[in-house]
This record gives sequence, C-alpha cells and structure tokens, in this order.
Amino acid sequence: MQTDIHFSTGTLAGYAISGVLFIVLPLIIAFFWRRYTHESWVVFIVGALIYYAAGTVRLMLRMLIFHEGSTLSSDPFWFYLVQGLLSGVIEETARYIAFKYPLKNRTERTVPVMYGLGHDWTESAAAGGILSFHYVLDGIDWNNLGAEEFTRGLDDKAAQSMLEGVAELAGRSFQDMLLVNLDSLGGTAAHIALSVIVFKAVQTGNWKRWLLLAIGLHAMSNFLRGYLPLPETPMRLFSLAISAAICFYSYRVYKSLPYA
Repeated sequence: MQTDIHFSTGTLAGYAISGVLFIVLPLIIAFFWRRYTHESWVVFIVGALIYYAAGTVRLMLRMLIFHEGSTLSSDPFWFYLVQGLLSGVIEETARYIAFKYPLKNRTERTVPVMYGLGHDWTESAAAGGILSFHYVLDGIDWNNLGAEEFTRGLDDKAAQSMLEGVAELAGRSFQDMLLVNLDSLGGTAAHIALSVIVFKAVQTGNWKRWLLLAIGLHAMSNFLRGYLPLPETPMRLFSLAISAAICFYSYRVYKSLPYA
C-alpha cells in the first residue's frame, strides 16, 4: 500500500482558496446584482432558506431510500437516477413554492437571479466551502501524523480504500483546483438559469411546461454527472458544457420576462 502521501503547499492553498470562493463568490455576485438592479436582499435570503429546507427534506429521503442493504445502492444506474430525481423534484418544487407564495408579489425578472444566488450560496457554502476547509485541516494533520496514525485499527481493505482516497485528494494540483472553481461558477449560473425557468412557470401559470422542464434538466444533469464513467477533468469540462447549455436556453426565457 502507498503510504508516502504528502499534501503539497500548492494543493492545500488550492483547497483553501476554493473554500473561500465557494462561500463568498455568490455573495459578491449578489452584491453587484443588487447594485445594478436594486433587487432586495430579502429575495437572496428566501432563496438560501428555501434551499436549506429542501436540502433537509432531500437528505431525509435519501437516508430512507438508500438505507443499508437497499438494492438501489448497489446498482449505479438506479442509484444516480434516483439521486438526480430527488434533487430535481425537491429543489425545483421548492423554487416554485418560493415564487408562488413568499415571493408572490415579486414579478420583476431580476427576482429569479437573486433567488438563484441565494439558493446557490447555501449549497456552495455547505457542500463546497466547509468540505474544502475540511480537506485543508485533514491534509495538514496527514502531513504531521502520517498514514500509520490515520489507518490505525482499520483492516487491510478499509486502510487501502482510505489511502486511495487520500492519494487522490493529495494528487490534485493548484490548476485542478482552478477547474473545480470554474465548474462551481458554472453551477452558480445553472442555479440562476433554473430559477428563471421556474419563475416563468409561476408567471405564466403553465407549470406543466416550465416546472417539469426545470425538474427534467436538473435531474438529467445530476444523473449524467454521477453516472458517466469519465475521469475528473473531462467530467468537470462536461459539467461546464451542461451548465452552459442550460444557461443559453434560460437566457432566452429571461429576455421574455417583464422588468416589472
């Protein structure tokens, strides 16, 4: 087993910078969006809180569906398909509820952009920011304590699995981190784009077309990102391509919405 694993300064710095960007970038974009459009921070906060509630429901359902011994967990196709559907149905329905009820009096097309930033901020901070700083702290501990301390008490199979995972994390270069952050920016844009589509569903009353479209796009993109057997760098590029396609379509929808 490979035990001479070391987190370089560049790799640790990359994780730290990624953590900061995951947390502050949606806030910075929201700040300039408010400055440009005078959109309210209340919309951002609603987006953040609604995503938190939706994420909690999704987590509970995942624990219920993918319990130990579940047949869905053993088949990659069904595992990623159900995961994608859970995210698509729950998150997009939550957006629809937000626009239809707490934000029902807001009809400006600037609203879904600010809402999408709030939605993305909660997800990015929780899933990306905290995890990145966790990698920094674990990397420093690994460099100081070594593989023996981390694998103490594990059987050979579990130890090998841990070493392979740590080796992958330690092997990421600073340039790899830049691609991760670029992919994250694409994810931010995709959340805004999906918010625009769901906002269209509320404004037109045609939820069968627009809400189902948003659910389908969200579910399918999550499924493909998880299921396709691509190495990390090609997968990041593929993910960016998906986000760009959703944004291109959504921009045409955005242009058709009224300013007020």
